Amino acid sequence: MIIIKRFTDENEMKKLKPPLLVYGRRKTGKTFLVKALFRDSYYFFVKRDRSIYFENRNEVINYREMIRIMEEFKEKTMIVDEFHRLPEDFLDWLHAKSPTNLVLITSTLHLAKKLAGKRSPILGLFLEYRMTLIDERDILLNLEKRVKDRKRLAETATYLREPILLRWFKGDLLSIPKHLKLVVPALVGEIFSEEDKELSARYEGILRALSAGKNTLSEVASMLYSYNLIEKQDIASIKPYVKTLIELGLVKRIPEYFGKRFYYFVSSPMIDLYYYLDEKYNFSETEVSEKCIAEKIPKHVEDFFRSLLSKLFGMRAFIVNKPDMEIDIVLARFKKPEVVAEVKWKKNITRSEMRRVEEKLKRFRNCRKILIVPKRNAAEREPEEVEIWDVKKILKEIKDRMMK
Repeated sequence: MIIIKRFTDENEMKKLKPPLLVYGRRKTGKTFLVKALFRDSYYFFVKRDRSIYFENRNEVINYREMIRIMEEFKEKTMIVDEFHRLPEDFLDWLHAKSPTNLVLITSTLHLAKKLAGKRSPILGLFLEYRMTLIDERDILLNLEKRVKDRKRLAETATYLREPILLRWFKGDLLSIPKHLKLVVPALVGEIFSEEDKELSARYEGILRALSAGKNTLSEVASMLYSYNLIEKQDIASIKPYVKTLIELGLVKRIPEYFGKRFYYFVSSPMIDLYYYLDEKYNFSETEVSEKCIAEKIPKHVEDFFRSLLSKLFGMRAFIVNKPDMEIDIVLARFKKPEVVAEVKWKKNITRSEMRRVEEKLKRFRNCRKILIVPKRNAAEREPEEVEIWDVKKILKEIKDRMMK
């Protein structure tokens, strides 16, 4: 298994001190990172039956014993993993005691919604940190020496942002999808295991709709209505579910430039790929070719670089999706575009394709214009007023910025 150094998350979490609430969907490395950063701590894992594994003593204890230990050793940092499984009065205890040595970890949708409520007894007592997938910059730097071919490096990094896939990667990206049939249903089932079954079906329905290319709320609502998962075909009926999925990090939304619309995407390329293949090719019950699997790679890579450039330049990412103009990446500060970029993820970019890229990007005046390609020699000619960024150039930009 590949061990990834999560520079970004470590640096951000080091700025925070307990009391701290770390949340996010399952299998994103929350526990591993928290235990690594708070080494001299007591670690409690709450099991589904509410018994508690106390790792430091390698024993199972009950709730009362855990509270006793917490009150006796106030100088120690306490980590409580999956704390939402504890009795209801734990939240009241937190409110009454206001401990300053506590790190809480949770993964459930139910708790994410509950803690966001105005009546939450611990609202405002804890600093919050949401764990998502491995940062694009971190995964590229970690894999740079393992994957020499730069095109394959970017494609591999796109999917290995998902920590659970690291254990199976043997150098061949297309060998990973064979694990999706077991991994994704189990993971999604675990994420929603403590939710109401009807609600879980709606959540999964939203993920399926987004993976099938239904990227607006109206399109998602239409698909869910056709599946009899909602009673009315309107946006209001799915907004609460989408909001929760966003809060948990399963779904993200990107605004449209020149408009008020948002586009919604499944955050994990792994989950997105599984549902895409299942909706289009019945992947869960049959085999599909590598050609089918490769269909989604360019879109996932495009999204990877959109997020990466947004972080490199410290600007918000937008999409332009108009009938007469589509732009992959627009980066703006205070709604003023400063960087526009196109991603051409192919081995050869013809002169005519280059001309179309130039014409599109020239519509944005006083902007930095970038064309992202796997390798610099993919372009048949140098573009006018457009920078070419290949993977080698992007790695240099990441390193230069991290050294500042």
